[in-house]
Amino acid sequence: MLDLNVFYRLAAAIGIGLIIGMQREHTYSDKDDRHPAGVRTFTLVALVGAISALLSDQMQGLAPFVTGFIVVGMLLMASHISFAIGHRPQEGRPVVSSDGITTSVAVLMVYLLGAVCWYGRLLEACVIVVVMLWVLMAKDQLHSFAQKLSKEDILATVKFAVISALILPFLPNQAYGPPGLEVLNPHTIWLFVVFISGIGFVGYVLIKLVGPGKGIWLTGLLGGLASSTALTLNLAGRSRENEDYASDFTLGIVLSWAVMYVRLYLICIFLSGALAKPLVLPLLLPVVPALGYALFLKIKEVRNHRQKSADFTNPFKLLPAIKFGLVFTAVMFVANAARVYLGSGALLACSFLGGAAEMDAVAFSVIDMNLKSGLGVHELVLALLFASLANTLTKGALVCFLGAKSMRRPIIPAVVLICAVTGALIAFYMGN
Repeated sequence: MLDLNVFYRLAAAIGIGLIIGMQREHTYSDKDDRHPAGVRTFTLVALVGAISALLSDQMQGLAPFVTGFIVVGMLLMASHISFAIGHRPQEGRPVVSSDGITTSVAVLMVYLLGAVCWYGRLLEACVIVVVMLWVLMAKDQLHSFAQKLSKEDILATVKFAVISALILPFLPNQAYGPPGLEVLNPHTIWLFVVFISGIGFVGYVLIKLVGPGKGIWLTGLLGGLASSTALTLNLAGRSRENEDYASDFTLGIVLSWAVMYVRLYLICIFLSGALAKPLVLPLLLPVVPALGYALFLKIKEVRNHRQKSADFTNPFKLLPAIKFGLVFTAVMFVANAARVYLGSGALLACSFLGGAAEMDAVAFSVIDMNLKSGLGVHELVLALLFASLANTLTKGALVCFLGAKSMRRPIIPAVVLICAVTGALIAFYMGN
C-alpha cells in the first residue's frame, strides 16, 4: 500500500528547495553569471537530502546520508574551482564571489532541511526556512549593521554571552533560606541579573538598527512586556552617559509603566478568568494617565527639535545589574518574612513590600491565595493596588537617584499622576 505520509514529507522538502531556490535566483542580476545553484538545483538537493535520510532510515545506518552530504559538498567545491579557473584576477572580477559562498552554504542547509522534513519535523523546518530567507534577503541591512559595530560592542556581546550561557547553567537551581523563607535561589537571582543586562543589550541593538529615538521607545514597549522595573533601572542608568537622549529615556520608561499594567491584567485573567471584570478598573485605569503623559512628552520632544549627539555608549553594565539583583532578593526576602511571621492579616503590607521589587510575584501569590485559600476578590484587588503603588514609587525613585539630572523633573509628573489614580482607587475600594 502507498504511504501518503512519505509523499507528504518529500513534497515538503521539494517546497523548501523551491522557495530557497527562487530567492537565490532573484539575487542573480547578470543572467550570464555562473552561480553554484539555481532554483532547480536547490529543489533537487532538498529532495536528495530527504531521500538519503529515507535510505538511512531503511538501512538503519548513516552511510547514505553522510555520503550524500559529501557528494553535494564536492560538487559545490568543483563548481567554485571551475569558476575560479574561468575568471582570472586580471579581469577585474573576484575569484570567488561572496554570493557564491552564501549560495553554497544555503545549498548544504537545504540538503539538511530535506532530511529534517523526512523525519517529520516540519514545523522546525519551516521556522528554519523563515530565518534563512530573512538572512538571505537582509544582506544590505546586516552588512550595514555589522559596519556600525565597534570593538566595544563586540566585547559587550561576548560578556553578555558569558554571563548568560556560561555562568547561568552552572548555578544551583535550588532555594535556600530558613524554613518557609526559601527564596534565595542563585539561579533565579542570576537570571534576573541576565534579564536586566539583556534588556539593555536588546535596546542597544534596536538603537543601532532604527536609531536612538525609535530604538529607545521600542525598548520601553518591549521592556514593559517583560519587566518595567528592570527596564527602568537599565534606561535610568544609561541616561547618565547619554544625557542628550534623557527625554527619550523618560518617554521609554513611562511607556514601559503603561505596558506593565496591561501585561499584569493579561497575566491575571490568564490565571483566573473570573478576575477579568473585577480587575478592569484597578489595573487598566492607571494606563490612561501613563499613556496621556507619554503622548505629552512625545509632542514636547517634537516641538523642541533639540540637536542630539550621534554617539551612543555601550550597553553592557554588569555591576549595576548585580547590585539591583541583590536588592531585589532582599526585598523579596523581607516580603516573604512578613507574610510568614505576620500572617494573612498583613496581606497589604506584604503586597506593598513585594510590589517594590516586582509586580508579577505579588500577582501570582494573591491569585494563588484566591484560588486555593479563599482570598476574596476585594482583598485581592487591594493587594494588587498597594503593590502597584509601591512599584511606581520604587521606579520613580530609581529614575531620580540613578538617572540623569534632566530626567528628574519630567518623571515626577508621571509618578504623581499614576500614584494619584492608584491612591484614589485604593480609597474607593477601602471605602466599599
